[in-house]
This record gives sequence, structure tokens and C-alpha cells, in this order.
Amino acid sequence: MAIVVCCLGLAGCLPQRAQVTMLQAPEIAAAAAYKSVSVARFSGNYGDSLSLAVENAMINARVQGKPVYRSVNRAPDGRSLGGDNRSLAGAARSQGSDALLIGEVTLAGIQEQRRSTTQYVCDQSANPKKLISKCVSGRAVSVPCLARTASMQVQVRLIDARTGNTVFGQAIGKQANSEACGNDSPADGRVLLGQTQAAVVEEILRKIVPHELSMAIALMDPDEQIRSPVNKERFAGAIRFATGGRLDRACEMLREVYEQERESLALNYDLGVCEEAAGAFWRANEHYRTADRLATSPNALITAALARNEENLRKAGAMAKVRADLVKTERLEAGAAPQTITRANSPPAFSQPTQAPVNIAPDALFVGQRSALVIGNAKYRRSPLPNPANDARAMASELRKAGFQVIAVEDAGLHRMHAAIDEFGRAIKPGGAAVVFYAGHGMQVSGENYLIPVDADLKRESDVQSMTLNLATILRKLEDSKSRVNVVILDACRDNPFARSWRSSGRGGLASIDAPTGTVIAFATAPGKTAEDGVGPNGLFTTHLLRQIRIPNQKIEDVLKNTRKGVAADSRNEQIPWDSSSLTGDFYFKVSTNNVAAKMDAAAPAETPADSAVVAKRTLAVGNRPVASGTNSRPQEAASGAGSSGSLFDSLKGQFRTQD
Repeated sequence: MAIVVCCLGLAGCLPQRAQVTMLQAPEIAAAAAYKSVSVARFSGNYGDSLSLAVENAMINARVQGKPVYRSVNRAPDGRSLGGDNRSLAGAARSQGSDALLIGEVTLAGIQEQRRSTTQYVCDQSANPKKLISKCVSGRAVSVPCLARTASMQVQVRLIDARTGNTVFGQAIGKQANSEACGNDSPADGRVLLGQTQAAVVEEILRKIVPHELSMAIALMDPDEQIRSPVNKERFAGAIRFATGGRLDRACEMLREVYEQERESLALNYDLGVCEEAAGAFWRANEHYRTADRLATSPNALITAALARNEENLRKAGAMAKVRADLVKTERLEAGAAPQTITRANSPPAFSQPTQAPVNIAPDALFVGQRSALVIGNAKYRRSPLPNPANDARAMASELRKAGFQVIAVEDAGLHRMHAAIDEFGRAIKPGGAAVVFYAGHGMQVSGENYLIPVDADLKRESDVQSMTLNLATILRKLEDSKSRVNVVILDACRDNPFARSWRSSGRGGLASIDAPTGTVIAFATAPGKTAEDGVGPNGLFTTHLLRQIRIPNQKIEDVLKNTRKGVAADSRNEQIPWDSSSLTGDFYFKVSTNNVAAKMDAAAPAETPADSAVVAKRTLAVGNRPVASGTNSRPQEAASGAGSSGSLFDSLKGQFRTQD
């Protein structure tokens, strides 16, 4: 009976699914960089219809609500595949386009094929009154069938307007089929040809246009780790919202449950889906890996989610390199609920500061310019550590409350550490503040400091450079990002677990280093010394550091000094944290507004109503003559920061005004 019920697709048998939209980079990576494109009329039968369909699809192409192209122009007639690339590129440049798409339809037609088949016709049944009854007598009859096939093949080429090089060239062919027998008729040939043309257009877009792909992702129902009956019912309600097309509301409810129930495998997995749908791929990765850690046996949904999200990270990273305007970096790690809309006249989530606490310059707040990279490595093959994963989670949580966009990874191999650093580099705002926190094994070799991935297998000292991460890599990334204040915190001054097997073991701990301009580097203990993990869930150094970060209105120098005092006292001066600073400006993790300074001389711009926010302006031109232009508007999307109690934005509540 259970099998029959499941086959009927009733609730409880099949996993609930939510419709989620994912970023898709084009297969031709170079094509993603183009912001304006000219489309020439395709030659051949149905060429005009096909080129108009491609042109219209490019005009309407969107990624996370943003238009892919600034303009899509109709190229002058006479541009064909047989033309010289240089002259074709010149035509595109004259229209202000970055590239020109040309094509030729080499095949477009409909074919019909007739055949016959044999069908068994029942003349008499055992019980004619029953819907289903045994056939007593019958006969085989020959039935005519008609099969109709529509085919289209097109040769397309994309030419770079600046260089004249062919970026993409390929023959694309598609077919659509329909067959009917007896008195039925197959689909009309024109309908089939239209389906074939749509498939060709879709293939062209997949090759050269950044786009989004909608997919149904399975969700998990509440599990036994949800202790409270109220939370379990709220969890179930969230699933109903998600499967009903309201993923935004579902994610809000799941985040509310997560504030009290953090050890649920199902809840962490579903929140991973929420973050993935919002484009917050690194936060999705955190939740998926937490769910994987809580699982007692392999879980197909989690395994698929980890692989899918790894691909999302790769695609988003590749896209950000050439089209950062299409990747919502301000939402990438904000944990915003997908598709959440702010109605007109709703209070803004955050905006420009007009006041600042006494003695704190407004430019020291770095509002909207805070980025952080948090790495916690604990599950080493040799000499695993008890605290770094807990340290990383606690630090990531505290930094998010302080208004940071956080990229966090746990138990990372070398490849994943490099990927996180690259993503971090793209997230850093020029002139902003960047924080790096690392907890795990580290070592010094020949005066250089190295952070050790969990997959490192260092059999000899010469393996260090190829299997570990040189701290200089992170410092160079900070320098290249042009951030104004950089804070690097290393709770990695433990004993080198590999040194015992090396011929020359070197010194323990990390080496002294001079901080580059605008940077402060903090070590858990003095150079050449080693730090202990401590007896609680967090390391001794991180415990005191978190305690100081939570205290508002402390400069970074005071945070580190007071951390040093606390660690020294608890370790009876066995462990003395150390730092090297070349900061040229002030930085505060948190501020409060008990005393408010005078307003800044320049008032912030007047607030723009949400319902009049400009989204995009598009122009379609024939030759050089614009034929259609328009401005679309829609409500602003609201960034919803879950768990923001005590955050920088809360502490400055009432002191901000929106600015588009």
C-alpha cells in the first residue's frame, strides 16, 4: 500500500521542492565581458525571424534582476558571415557596441514521413459494464501514422569589436518532432518550426550570454533535532511557503527558527538552499558543510548541494572577474531572503550616516565597506585541533553582527583556501576595511610564515611552498584591493606537527613580520612562541579577542591591547599576544551612540521613494537611429540581515538616510 501511495505522489513520500534561480555564466567565458552588442540580420530562409528573436532575447536578458546589456543594436544590413572581420568590427564600433553577432540559416524546413502500425482492437469484452474487463475476442488492424519533423541549422559567429577576432563560431542545429496515428493529427509544422527556432535561440544564449537557470531543489522536512514543538511547526510552515512559491517568507521563518535550533541537519540544509537562492554562495557553503558534519551517514541531498554550490562559486567568481556589475556583491554574503521586496514608504534597511559618536570620525565607520575572510582549519590528517572550527564560527558570527560581509570556510584544503581568498579580494571595497581571521596550524620556514591546509601532507620541508599558503599571498591580495584599513589576525602559533620528521625542524610558532602600510597583524602569541588551544570551546586568544570586539567604541589598538592583558593574565604570562601595526587611520569593530556629535556639514541627499527607483534604461536602434527607449521601475529589494542584533547598523539606528 505504501508503494501505491508514493506512486500517486502524495505528501510524505517525495521530498518537497522549491523553485530556485541560479546564476549561469556563458560557456564562452570571453563573451561575458561584453556590455553592448550589435546583432546583424541573419542571412538565409527564416534568418530575419531568427535574428529578431535573438535580439529580443538579449534585450530581455537579466541576471539577478539586472540587465545583462547596456544596449542591443540592430547592425546595418549587408553584414554577413562572408564579410571581413575588420570591417564587421568597425561597424559594431560605430554603434558603440563591444561585439557583433552575425549568422546564416543554412537549413530550415519541415519533413513528413508516413508509416503504418498495427493496433489490437477488442470486439467483445467479458463484462461490458465494467471500466476494465478482459477482452474475449478482437483483431489486429493496420493504422496509418504521420510523423512531422521541423529542422533548423544556423552558423553563428561573435566578433570582438575592438580586436576584430572571432570569439565564438559554431554551427547549431535543432529539431522538433511530432507523430500521430489513426484519426489524430501531429502538431502543425509552423508550430514545430517555432519550437526549433526557440531552441536555437536558447542555445545561442547559453553559449554567449550570462543568464539564470531556474531549477527545483529538494528541501528537507523538520527532523528530530528540532526540540521545540513550536519551532517544528514553524519549520513545517516554512516548507509550505517554499513549495507554494514564497521562498522569501520561508527563509525568514527558517532564520527565526535557527536562532534557537542550530544543531538541526535539516534546518542547516534548508538554510543553505535559502542562501544559495540569494546568491550568498559562501554562506550556503557554511550551512551545507554544517549539515554534512551533523549527518551520521552519507546524504545524497547534501552531497549534491555541496557539488552544485561549488560550481556556483566557480561561476560567480569567473563572472565577477569580467562583469562585477552583474554579481550582487553587496548581497553575496548578506544572507538576504531571495525575492524579498520593500514596499514604498517602508523604512530603509540602512543608508548614509549623518552623525557619528563623539570623537569617532564618520569615515572610521566604513559603513557598507566592511569585508572579512574567516578560515578555521581543525580536521588535519596529522595532529587535528579541537578549537579552530569553533573559533571561526564565533568570529564569523561576531563580524556579521558588526556589519561585515563575511566569507567563511572550515576545514579547507589548499584549493579551497585559494578560492576563498580570490572571492575575498573581489568583495573588498576600495577605501574600505578588510579583516582576515585564521585559526589552525601555521609554521615558519626560513623566516616565512605559512598557513597549513587540512589536506597538506608535508613529508619534507621542500613540500611547504607547494602544499601550504604563504601569508604573503593574503597580504598581496589586501594591497591589490586598495583597502584603507587591513586587520590580519592569526591564531596559528601552535607547534609544527610536521617538523619532527624533517631533517631541520626550525623554530616553533610564527616568524616576526613588519606590517605593510595601512595594516595591523595580530598573533596569538609572541614570534617564535607557541600558543595553547585552551580548555573551552574556543582558544584562549580567540576567547579574549571576541570579548573585546563586543565592547563598543574601542579602537583596534585598544582591542588588541586589552586582549593581550586578558590572555597574559589567564596564562600566567606564558602566552603574550603580539602585533605589528602600520595603520594610518582609525578603525572600530563596534560603535555606540550614547553621546552624539554634531551633524556633518554636508547633509545626505534626499530620500528617493522606493517605487521610483530606476532599474535599467534600454535602447534598441536600427542603424544609428534609436527606435525605442524606456525606463523601467520597480520596488527596491531589501537586504534582510538575519541575526543582526547588536550590529553596527543597530548601534547607529536613526542616524542614516537612504541614498540611491
